[in-house]
Amino acid sequence: MKRDLARRPASLLLSGLLLLAACGVSSEAEVTPAGEPLGTREAAICSGTSVSTLSLAGISTYQGEMAGAGDWAVTYPANAVRLEYYVDGTLIGTAERCNASGGLSSCTGSGSWSFSLAGVSCGAHTFQIKAYPMTISSAGDRETCWSNVRVLTQTVGENCTAKAATTTSHFSVARDGENNLWAWGDNWAGQFGDGTTTTTRKVPAKMPGISNVKEVSLGFYHTVALKHDGTVWTWGYNGSGQLGDGTTTTRNTPGIVPGLSGIVAIAAGGSFNLALKNDGTVWSWGDNWTGPLGDGTEITRLSPVRVVGLTGVTALAAGINHSVALRNDGTVWAWGRNMAGELGDGTATVRTTPVRAQGLTGVVSIAASYWQTMAVKSDGTGWVWGRNWAGQVGDGTNTDRYTPVQVLSGVKAMSGGFGHTVAVRNDGTVWTWGDNSQGQLGNGTTTGRNVPGQVPGMSGVSTVATGSNAVYNTVVVKNDGSVWAWGSDNTSSSGVLGDGVSSKSLTPVRVLNLGP
Repeated sequence: MKRDLARRPASLLLSGLLLLAACGVSSEAEVTPAGEPLGTREAAICSGTSVSTLSLAGISTYQGEMAGAGDWAVTYPANAVRLEYYVDGTLIGTAERCNASGGLSSCTGSGSWSFSLAGVSCGAHTFQIKAYPMTISSAGDRETCWSNVRVLTQTVGENCTAKAATTTSHFSVARDGENNLWAWGDNWAGQFGDGTTTTTRKVPAKMPGISNVKEVSLGFYHTVALKHDGTVWTWGYNGSGQLGDGTTTTRNTPGIVPGLSGIVAIAAGGSFNLALKNDGTVWSWGDNWTGPLGDGTEITRLSPVRVVGLTGVTALAAGINHSVALRNDGTVWAWGRNMAGELGDGTATVRTTPVRAQGLTGVVSIAASYWQTMAVKSDGTGWVWGRNWAGQVGDGTNTDRYTPVQVLSGVKAMSGGFGHTVAVRNDGTVWTWGDNSQGQLGNGTTTGRNVPGQVPGMSGVSTVATGSNAVYNTVVVKNDGSVWAWGSDNTSSSGVLGDGVSSKSLTPVRVLNLGP
């Protein structure tokens, strides 16, 4: 495509005129503010003059470049046009066109224009072109008819590539490659952070008011984001102090958690949160029934408190009412509710301070779901323990496991829901097991299984969406940045599958607006 604008990063806006050499125009060209009264000569020239044609063949974005083209024509006595290009309401640059092939004296009143700009962020943008009729004499004198403007506008978008995702039974959030957040599903408590509590989105939309996000995690009805500057931001339901701002007031826009800095990782449980500081200590706040805050009590905390006796931590995970930490020595520690052995200490005893999961060393990643915990070791083996009513442990039984059980090899990531477990293997395939009543295993049936089985047709997957509160849905992110989901949204109306149509699917569907 022909381009008449030098390519510039979007952050470096063009302030001067970009003029065609064919017009012989210098950078000292007339710049008359729109709305200034016309002089006698200019009024005579501009009387009855107009931009008779201004066409936009199309504007598009691809891999950070916006480009487009069209045609223009002016009525006599005008023989040229001044063009102004705007992106999202900001003037990017200008140009003069006179369609001159033999010098100024041969200027004609019609021609084409083209535009390109590099460094454009993904997402929706508004492109606008304004055209003013001009006369350019053989001597180079020019008049611009500022009051006779013609305008065309087009909204254009480029899908953002997802880097990670997190999900609940009611809504999902993805982080894109530019560290922005995209949300879809139910928003009754303001967990989208867009200032509303009524929006239900069946396709992802970009979250306003939050950027530079390193990590995001979801509770039942609240959202937690970690920024690259080490601060933590929360929004949504706050009935148990899960927003960490010292109140129980629900908030539908992002707000910083006071007193937290130097945070390197986060995890949201049902109605509580965990944060890992760069010194290896863990901090928690929110609902503390059965002790998931790890401070030795069951007292709800409206502001962060330190987890007792735990240092050297490198990663966090949270279930509905239990918490999990990975230490730098490869051991796993857990605390909170323990109804089915999800703490891995061989008991069903509630722990209000951390205890070590038995028999596990060399662990490199952890995950947690309702009443279940998962770990991946450095040798690629996947381990599961806790509730097993639907076979979600994956050992071929339906017996709860109070200590870790190895179930799969070649694993790089794991996650789970209310009664099912998901693993991504090193070859990019996805394996599922457990409850399948809503199609959450993704194999086209509603038949459960208590051993791992491959999801047909899914390959090139980089990670599975984390989340303590996914019930009957599964979400994965592919290497190409696309997001796929299957199962049910549990309400038939929240749109948590993100494809704009389905409330339930037994096989993977593409989540819209994310990926190439």
